[in-house]
Amino acid sequence: MERPGAGGIMWVPFLALVGVLAYVARITAPSSYGDIWVYLAWVREYLGGGGLASAEPFFGGEVGLSRARINGWLVEQAALTRISGIDLVDLVFSYLNPFLVVVALLAFYALARLLLKSERAALFCGCLYSLFFLVHLGQTRFTFGGEFLQRLPEDKLATKFLFLPIALAFAAAFLEGGKWRYFACFAFVCCAVVAVHPIGFATIGLSMAGFGVLHLASNPRSRVAWSRVSAMGLAGLLVVAVPAALVPILTGQPLTDVLADSDINSGDPDVLRNMIFVSPERARIFEFADGSYMMHPSLLLDPVIAVAFLTSVPFLLWRVQKSVAAQLLLGTMILTTVAVYAPPVATFLGDNVVLPGQIWRLAWPIPLATLLAFGWLLWEAIRWIAARSENTRFQPLLAQALPPLLVVVLALAAVPAASEGLEPILEHKEDSRASGFYPVDPIYPWFRDEIKTPTVVLASDLLGARIPAYSPEANVVSRRGGLVLNALPRLEKRVPGQIEVPQGAVDVRKFFAGTDIRTGVEILRRHRVDYVMVNEDTPLDAALNRLNGFTPTKEPSNRYDLYKVDLQKIGTTPVATMTPPQKADG
Repeated sequence: MERPGAGGIMWVPFLALVGVLAYVARITAPSSYGDIWVYLAWVREYLGGGGLASAEPFFGGEVGLSRARINGWLVEQAALTRISGIDLVDLVFSYLNPFLVVVALLAFYALARLLLKSERAALFCGCLYSLFFLVHLGQTRFTFGGEFLQRLPEDKLATKFLFLPIALAFAAAFLEGGKWRYFACFAFVCCAVVAVHPIGFATIGLSMAGFGVLHLASNPRSRVAWSRVSAMGLAGLLVVAVPAALVPILTGQPLTDVLADSDINSGDPDVLRNMIFVSPERARIFEFADGSYMMHPSLLLDPVIAVAFLTSVPFLLWRVQKSVAAQLLLGTMILTTVAVYAPPVATFLGDNVVLPGQIWRLAWPIPLATLLAFGWLLWEAIRWIAARSENTRFQPLLAQALPPLLVVVLALAAVPAASEGLEPILEHKEDSRASGFYPVDPIYPWFRDEIKTPTVVLASDLLGARIPAYSPEANVVSRRGGLVLNALPRLEKRVPGQIEVPQGAVDVRKFFAGTDIRTGVEILRRHRVDYVMVNEDTPLDAALNRLNGFTPTKEPSNRYDLYKVDLQKIGTTPVATMTPPQKADG
């Protein structure tokens, strides 16, 4: 006899959907220019034996005060690489990414199971959560599904999909049951998430603030409620107070400035602060004429989120007085929405607490709480329908069959959207394979195996982005500098005279766009280049092959040629043009 609330047959559609998402994550090729290559470069540097953040992985320079020095997510990936014996890049993309998809969906299930007190209800909500990602599939990492399936190995996305639901679950368990082991687990998760990515702690803190306010409003005279909420608030304050107090003393800068200066994925802090405003195509922020801003409304304009949000709020209000689950979900939804969509609040947070580019990340709890609340609403609707047939002989069958049947119907309805989203994923996979982006061209493992001393490689941004992720000794001249150069006119218009133009990015673009021999030699000597990496059978390849000071290297690639540079000999051949004009690939 199946126990009441047991998952039963609901495990079948849930595990099937989890398997589908994990499979798509397994076959998805990574972005050829994405953030993940920056994170992998830091992990590779650590695997090189120099210690965590012992040197900047792209340029080999000294690392100052940086959160990379305490980034536990990098250490975990390095440890998995050492233990498994699988190369870092293959491990992350082929194994870790689909594994984390499974873990993230199980974390959502665990939160739903704790809040709804029903295994079947939690599985039902987990199915809806999985279907949400399937109908939002896409190769671009700016879609909900594309982000979920491609970017989980990145530290900030791990805080969104893994640490946030786990922290909410421990918080709810502590406020409801009062067992201090749950409080200890909540405090530990808060400490851990700070060592992964600080934005994770901000999203947890915002969710807990909304949860705590509604819990106290529902129990204004309860000493137990006040003591438990105070304990969680004190834990959060201690986690953030120590670095907030020590950083200004040690550095003479506010914490936000230090975070901007030391972001492991950024250079000039002025670029980090303003890039969000000059990239409207990403739909991340909406700026008003008076200079205030809020998060872009694209999140709440998504049809699924909009319907789920508008229908769930009245449902939660009806239950908020007596239900801890309703207090958590409604408090998270309402306070987070106010924080990111009320311009005065969002502007204050962006200017004084986080950074403008982090505002859209503060909204991460909204989809989580909204979809869980909507799943709960549908579950209660199913229970109501089953209860209406209580006096019929079909009532037991209806109660058991209706939830999985509804999931099957929704899954069939989601097939066209999922198929449409899967098509660009498969196209990108084929393009990546044909171009040698992933699986990578043999020249990248060659860097890993053959380069044993610090070396500088001059390559286009697109080709050079992956080199430090394979070799701890190979540095490059530019780290995705094209992103800044492409937005430079808009950045300089916004903050005249404040943008530090990356010289390496300028030199790389100039070298590969076509320059005279004197300028080319200056670039090579300025950065003390040891190797030049070019596309095979291009005018540049032919030019380098006939110039003094460039010796072809015996590498295994059929796509690229690598030339060893002798800085003493280059420039001794009177050739008018060193690099004939060609289309830049970075």
